Amino acid sequence: MKAEDLCVFLTVYSLCVAFSSVWAYSRRRTMLSLMNVLLALAAVFASTIVGFYLDSEQNYLQFLLFLVSERDFSAAVSAAFGGAAAITWMLVLPVPGRTESQFKPARLLNRNNVVQGALAVSLVGVFGCAQMFIVKELRGIKRDPAVRVHAAEFMIEKVADLEFLPIRIAISDDDRIFVTYSYFEDWGDMGGAIVELKANGASGRFHSRIVADSPLLMRSYGLASRDGDLYVSRTGLASHAKNGRISYDNTGAITRLQDLDGDGYFEYADDVVTSLPGARGPDTMHQNNGIAFTADGSLYVLSAGPDDRALDDHPWGGKVLLCSPDFSSTEVFAEGFRNPFGVMIGPEGELFVTDNDVDESPGDELNHVVRDAHYGHPFVVPNEPSVESSGFRAPILLGEHESNYLGMVYATSPALPDEYRNCVYMVDFMQNQILRLKLERVGDTFEVTEMEPFATVTSPVDIAVSSKGEFYCLSRRTQNVYRIRLKQQRATQE
Repeated sequence: MKAEDLCVFLTVYSLCVAFSSVWAYSRRRTMLSLMNVLLALAAVFASTIVGFYLDSEQNYLQFLLFLVSERDFSAAVSAAFGGAAAITWMLVLPVPGRTESQFKPARLLNRNNVVQGALAVSLVGVFGCAQMFIVKELRGIKRDPAVRVHAAEFMIEKVADLEFLPIRIAISDDDRIFVTYSYFEDWGDMGGAIVELKANGASGRFHSRIVADSPLLMRSYGLASRDGDLYVSRTGLASHAKNGRISYDNTGAITRLQDLDGDGYFEYADDVVTSLPGARGPDTMHQNNGIAFTADGSLYVLSAGPDDRALDDHPWGGKVLLCSPDFSSTEVFAEGFRNPFGVMIGPEGELFVTDNDVDESPGDELNHVVRDAHYGHPFVVPNEPSVESSGFRAPILLGEHESNYLGMVYATSPALPDEYRNCVYMVDFMQNQILRLKLERVGDTFEVTEMEPFATVTSPVDIAVSSKGEFYCLSRRTQNVYRIRLKQQRATQE
């Protein structure tokens, strides 16, 4: 039973007990009844407080509403579990000074029989629900949240169950699919790995095969494929304390992985870009993130700053970097970013980057990035009251409050219908959706002329597209890989 399930159980149980206690106190106001009310309300408060620690991205009420909207099977069983455990309170809670039960139907029965029957019901309910959880965990049974695609020409299907929390996905020129993840084992071992997803014949399902696994690959937040090699944007975390001051090593790097013997495993690793600031405090979630190659082999690297809103003393913090095709030189291409994550080469070969907003959460940004421009951080944020932005480049799209723009891809496959070709497909982690955007040139930048939901997927973290026009999306919460493709493609393959 997971923490989320237990918290739902406690919430339902404490609410049922609280309702029964308040009802009993309304019938007979004694100190004992009042004590029961206070204890029950304290239990409701405690279970609610615990619930706020389940998901740092949303409050407990939002989390519960999310479970209801997704018809989560575990949450439903947990709620039944809590109700079964509390049924004794609801049926046989006595009013002090009286011998009969407060539940009217129970008055028709002998009180001892009511008590024993209620306890039996409670025992069967608690035991039965607990056994359902045990079977579910042992057999790996889970009910995936509902997903849907909003374009009539397309269909969405789950093609892989992953045993890990995925981070990034990339598809090579020959349509090989790769996914990165990090691990921290129970016994303390930590690192990262890359798996390749391969189709299981005509079943439509994919199996995963590890093609790289090393402590070196810890926190690979960027992934790209070029000329048969894989490139990862990775980081470690190394801190030092001296005379009360904490400092961090430059642990970020871009590593090239090669399969030298052709066995499908990328056994050779070589750092082609080093001295990136990597993960640092106070916000160690920020590091070097997405990477993207240009047509001539130059490499864009996204490098975050370590603070919510402060100047960075590292010359590469909060910047978009550009590395030469032979990786011999690295320069600052643009600056003024907080935590740039998603990157793509879009229309006319231009660069586009998503940037995660500050803690005040005005909404994440989509930026058209040009050389030597400054995008505002940490001096300004979009729509900040009483602040006039001057000299900074504005985002071409500002997300809603609590939006979380992460991975994106520019789809140009000839297999796609005209309406869906030459579009940006961007995931919104918090809003559980994939957005389709059309961009058009306006002067020296672009504007979003169309934006609509393309698909609904729980906690999407990244997206890629194959040469056939098939989209592959990672769901981090459910640990699934979804494929979105034209209905006619499925008919052709079958």
